[in-house]
Amino acid sequence: MGQGGPRRRAAIRVVVADDHRLALASVRAIVEPVADVTVVGETREAKRILGLVRELQPDVLLLDYAMPDMSAWTMLGSMGRLHPGVAVVILTGSDDPSLQEQALMRGARGFIHKSASPDELIAVLRTVGVGGRPVVAAGVPRRTSAELDLTKRERQVLDALGRGLGRAEIARELQISRLTVKSHVHNVYRKLEVHNRLEAARLLLESKLFGNPYNWL
Repeated sequence: MGQGGPRRRAAIRVVVADDHRLALASVRAIVEPVADVTVVGETREAKRILGLVRELQPDVLLLDYAMPDMSAWTMLGSMGRLHPGVAVVILTGSDDPSLQEQALMRGARGFIHKSASPDELIAVLRTVGVGGRPVVAAGVPRRTSAELDLTKRERQVLDALGRGLGRAEIARELQISRLTVKSHVHNVYRKLEVHNRLEAARLLLESKLFGNPYNWL
């Protein structure tokens, strides 16, 4: 096509901050097939967020509300002062009904519950990434551990998987054999109706099983 032809719009650039590896992997898996949204950076450490934003100049910061060693509200304030052109979207698994209003009042351009669908996540990123109105994806009520019929040990294994531990590391942490860990992982996948870590990550993000992993152990 000649020089006068239409230009293809650049993809919306997203930096993701979440302390759970499975959540990061799930966001990447959701975004990867989408042509007009791309993850340009990610971190599990709150102290790296501002540096990454300064370096990569994203359109959107997708920020987990419950990252350790950081107040999401403090980070919103810092982003507003230092990077006012970057839209901050708060990602949370909390059922606290006040968080949505607080986030938007403090300057967030979007709010996503971890039970929201992949399509809702992409819709929020697209809207705020081009300067659209503040948008919320509230999601649906989570499936609880009781509804999934997970045993205490299975919940512990699921928590460890979410922290990125391998089976040998889980065995050492829980002081059980690798064979026992393998059995628990098999049972967790069966009850979640998934086949691997990536599928589990997506389900955990969508259904909020891992929004705050310790409040249901």
